[in-house]
Amino acid sequence: MRLDQTWLTILLFAAVAVTGCASDPYCGGGGGRFGAAGRGAAPAADRPFPLGQNSDAFWETQQTNAEAADFVFYDHEFLGETANLGPGAKRHLEEVALRLPHVPFPVVIEQSMYNAKPELDFARRQTIVMQLARLGVPNVEERVVVANAFAEGFTAIEGERSYYYGVIGSRFGGGGGRRFGGSGGMYR
Repeated sequence: MRLDQTWLTILLFAAVAVTGCASDPYCGGGGGRFGAAGRGAAPAADRPFPLGQNSDAFWETQQTNAEAADFVFYDHEFLGETANLGPGAKRHLEEVALRLPHVPFPVVIEQSMYNAKPELDFARRQTIVMQLARLGVPNVEERVVVANAFAEGFTAIEGERSYYYGVIGSRFGGGGGRRFGGSGGMYR
């Protein structure tokens, strides 16, 4: 009879060890109550996110904004103060016509500075609408709007400063190349 009591005790102990982990919120996998995960481990809800998961939403937003900017027709894509498309804008128009049925973005015509020329803005919008309709884009009248461009432009002074900063480098040393294997700079 002693042997039966020993086996019964072993089975009872095993049953308690196996089911004890199910009722313990701090017990994870890998060894049950007495394993490494059961020694003060945090519950699964408090564990950190996988590497990069927090920043993924930010980068996806940046990518979406960049794609939306592809559908902006800027002031410099028109010939002077007219609604006629320049040579680069014709290629841009073809790219927009190919992608527009597959994306949710509007086509934006850059508004004149301070909305000073609403007639010109409207004429440019009509030109883009007409050309996109000619290329077979559906519902183009509802998708073309006049608004501010997403990206702000440079003034001439800012552009000049940016150019020289990239070519010569920072006035505080370094940047732009100089001598030690960089690109640009004065000493090649």
